[in-house]
Amino acid sequence: MAGSQAVRLRGGGLAVALSVFLLTSADLARAQYPSSPSAAIPARSFADLVETGAPPVAMPMPTIAPRPSYYPGSRVAPSAPRVEMGLLNTITASLFEDLNSPNAWRPLSLGTFFSEGWLEPWAGGPAGQSGLTPRHGWLGAFEGVFYRLWLVDAIYQNNLSKPYGGNGYKGDFGIFLPFSRRFELFLNVPFVTANGTEDPTRGYRSDFGDMSIAASFLLSETESFTQLATLGMIVPTGQTETGGNLMTLFPRYSFWSNPGGAWVVRGGMGFNVPLNKNDQEPAPVFTPDGGVVFGESTSQTNYNAALAVGRYFTPHDVPFGDLVLYANANVVFPLEDDNRPTYVGVGPGTRFQITGNWWFLHYWEIPLTGDKPFDYQMFTAIVKAF
Repeated sequence: MAGSQAVRLRGGGLAVALSVFLLTSADLARAQYPSSPSAAIPARSFADLVETGAPPVAMPMPTIAPRPSYYPGSRVAPSAPRVEMGLLNTITASLFEDLNSPNAWRPLSLGTFFSEGWLEPWAGGPAGQSGLTPRHGWLGAFEGVFYRLWLVDAIYQNNLSKPYGGNGYKGDFGIFLPFSRRFELFLNVPFVTANGTEDPTRGYRSDFGDMSIAASFLLSETESFTQLATLGMIVPTGQTETGGNLMTLFPRYSFWSNPGGAWVVRGGMGFNVPLNKNDQEPAPVFTPDGGVVFGESTSQTNYNAALAVGRYFTPHDVPFGDLVLYANANVVFPLEDDNRPTYVGVGPGTRFQITGNWWFLHYWEIPLTGDKPFDYQMFTAIVKAF
C-alpha cells in the first residue's frame, strides 16, 4: 500500500461501473458451493459441493473455506481510517498484502455500498465482538464472509441410490480471491468425480467434473455481522454419467453473525437454475401400444437454504487453535416438480488450526427427508490461507 496514490470515488457512478466490470469479468473467467446443484452441493457454500449424478440436491457452494482471524493473537480489531487506492493497486494489495497487518479493517455499511470499499484493499474482519469468533468458513454451511485462501477437499457419499449402487467420491481444488473490500472471486475445480452410473453395464467411472466460478459482493460488515450477495455459474465441463455437463446459475444471499460470546450463527438462501436441463433428459421410451414416453430431466430449478450454529472452544495460539464445533442444516425445495419431495439434511462439523495458516475441516450430513440419494455424506478439507 505504501507509495500508492489515493483515488476517491465521486458519487456512485464509478462504483456502479466498477461493479459491472468486475461481475462481467467473473462471468468470463468461467464457473459450488459449493459443486453441481444436480448432485448434492451449491457451492462449499461456502455455502456451498457434490457432483454424483444423484437426484438434484443442491447445497451451498463452497463454504468450505476457513481463514485466520483478522489479526492472530489480537482480541478486538482496531478500526482503520478510510484509505482508497487505484484499481490495480487495490487488487494487488488485496491479493498479496500481509494478512496480519493491523489497522487495516473498518466497518462498511449497506448505505455506502456504491460509494465505499471498491477501491479499498481487502482486510480480514475482526474475530467477533470480543475476539472469540474468527471469521472462518465451515464445510456444508453458507460462507457469509470473504476469504483469501486455497483448499483441497474430498467428499465421500455412502451407498448411492443408483442402479449400480456403491459409493461416490469427489475431489476439488478451490481458491478464494478478494479483489477489494467489496468484491471477491471464487473458482472451484473438481479434478475427479467418481460414482456408479445409471447404466449397470458401465459400473463405476471417474471423470473431470463441472467447474464453477462465483462473484461475491460484500453488502455490509461490522464486528458482529457480515452479509454477502453472490452470483455464480457452473460450467458444463464434466460428463452426464457422473452428474456433470450441466450449466447452472446460482444467485444467493449469505450472512455471518456473532450474537455474543464464542457463538456464531450463519446461513443464507438462494436458487439453483439449470440452463441446459433439456440436455439431461433420458431417451424416449416406446410403449407396447406404440406410444412414446418422454423422460424428464432430474435437474430442476430449486430454492435452497441453510442455517448453522457453532461455538468456539480454544483461542488461536494454542494446539488445535480456534477449535469450533457446529451443527448445520440444509434444505432444498423443488420449484418445478410438485411430486419431488423437499430435501432436508443435517449434520455436525468441526474446524481447527493445524499449524500456522493451515487448517483442517470435517463435516457429516445425513438426509432426513427427500429422495435420499445416499445414506450419508462426509466432507474433509485442508485449507491454506495466504
